[in-house]
Amino acid sequence: MSKIPEQTIEEIRSKTDIVDLIGEHVRLTKRGKNWFGLCPFHGESTPSFSVSEDKQLFHCFGCGASGNAITFVMDIDNRPFTEAVVQLAERLDIPIDASIEMGSTSEKDVAHKQMYEAHEFAANFYNHLLLNTVEGEKAYQYLEQRGFTRENIEKYSIGWALDDWEALSSLLQRQGFDMNEMEQAGLVIRRDNGTGFFDRFRGRVIFPLYDDHGTIVGFSGRVLEKTEKDAKYLNSPETPIFEKGRLLYNFHRARLNARKKGNVIVFEGFMDTLSADRNGIENTVAVMGTALSDTQLIKLKRITNDLIICCDGDNAGWEASKRFAELVMHKGFSLKIAVLPNKMDPDDYISENGIEAFREKILGRPHTYMSFIMAYARRSKNLSHENDVLQYIHEVMEELAGVLAPVEKDMMLRQLSMDTNVSVDALEQQYAKAAGKAVKKSQSDSFTEPVIPIIQQRKQSLSATGRAERLLLSHLLNDGTLFDTIQNHHEDLFVHDDYATIYIHLAGFYEQYGAPDFHRFAETIEDRELRKIVLEAAVMERDPERAEQEVEDCVLHLKKHRIQQLITEKMHEAKDAEKMNDLPAALQLAREIIQLRKSLSAM
Repeated sequence: MSKIPEQTIEEIRSKTDIVDLIGEHVRLTKRGKNWFGLCPFHGESTPSFSVSEDKQLFHCFGCGASGNAITFVMDIDNRPFTEAVVQLAERLDIPIDASIEMGSTSEKDVAHKQMYEAHEFAANFYNHLLLNTVEGEKAYQYLEQRGFTRENIEKYSIGWALDDWEALSSLLQRQGFDMNEMEQAGLVIRRDNGTGFFDRFRGRVIFPLYDDHGTIVGFSGRVLEKTEKDAKYLNSPETPIFEKGRLLYNFHRARLNARKKGNVIVFEGFMDTLSADRNGIENTVAVMGTALSDTQLIKLKRITNDLIICCDGDNAGWEASKRFAELVMHKGFSLKIAVLPNKMDPDDYISENGIEAFREKILGRPHTYMSFIMAYARRSKNLSHENDVLQYIHEVMEELAGVLAPVEKDMMLRQLSMDTNVSVDALEQQYAKAAGKAVKKSQSDSFTEPVIPIIQQRKQSLSATGRAERLLLSHLLNDGTLFDTIQNHHEDLFVHDDYATIYIHLAGFYEQYGAPDFHRFAETIEDRELRKIVLEAAVMERDPERAEQEVEDCVLHLKKHRIQQLITEKMHEAKDAEKMNDLPAALQLAREIIQLRKSLSAM
């Protein structure tokens, strides 16, 4: 196995446009020389994540994340250095030797690697069965009836699982996959008697599920004909590589299109997304469960602030729309809700009415949050009955009091008055009471998000010792000769463990590479927190004309700090010795403290 040549790494780093790269994950807006967006490494509502096009670096003023194009891929995708470089090389069409050593991996990483490979293998197997075998003809005809072309099937890697207990499991075993890992991956199920494994998916059309990077991490299998004993859809279970609360179906394809369109459409089911996507609406995603998670909303927030929720038109769909809408509103999105008629789902509507009708009549005429809540409350009531009128008013007030702007409030009250024949004045009084209750409730339910303490911690000013360590490290990162001088004349100079660890890493780096290169050095450090410290130090302002004086001042301060620490330790030891009546030891410690104080005064 060979290593990636340094000149290739430099070429990849220099040719990668960091704004373009990060823009695929974060919605960036230019302000002055730099670009800003919401940090992808911690939740925030105000952009504190900065990308410098000139320096080809990023930095978050909230959580402190810093780096370049390569370290960004390492952090955002949780990839080792070599894999990040290979990924960027593929992006730039820079050839990389296929025999490149991908770096050491833990047993867990190897297991995950096998899981990914097994899913890719299974998807190819299922796709082959659908397109090239007699057994797959019925499934192929079913997909054609649903509007799928062969091109669609190949694009989405749709397949067919034979109605056979061991078609895939026996093949995986022959290919050398560890069957215990295949069970953990959700592809096979262990027999009750422990004698072997059988296929999870049998007699179903198979739809691969992709993660954010387009890697297959699971499957959803649909039966051709619904029966009482078989569920219509069977999904992969949660595994080390598939968590339904983190995955948004089609996110890897929709991400760029959503940025271009300025919004993203959220569906209840992945078949709706497939139907829209193959008909040219390419900014859609689907949830894989019954709820939108904070993780999924953070992903969406990074690419757009405008969401359109489009769930089924039946009762369950209305409930899902309301549930999704409430979550989205609390995250500060600009929200619209598209409602389907006659209990239809988006896939059925597109099949029956065409994509243009769907664009114009459904997506083109969405509800605001206010109008949706009013429609939701009104749909099951007869407003000629007094009890239903009172209930309708109560439900609308309870949902909307305290969240509407003045103009929206006025519109809501006028609409309520028209619906119920209750005067606007009476409704105004009712609204005031409901708004008061909402304020009290929000105060009692208020909480501090976990990210706040982190931001506050990062914003705290460094101590004098911390500033000295950072400035000294900054000089050492940018001057190899200075590093040699410090290494030859000073031992245990850094006080804090993080800086001491980085110093040791830097010694090894200079021994291997000779010349300073903080980009390359940061890329060699696996620990993300240490990498933050390196990059913060590397880009801090220094005075090149006063470099020697700055370094001397830092070294002097750190030496004094060491001596003060030692004096404090020996004073505690002396007190302990006195308590134990060990007078000779206490006397010796007193002499040592006097000498240390003299050396401190002489500095």
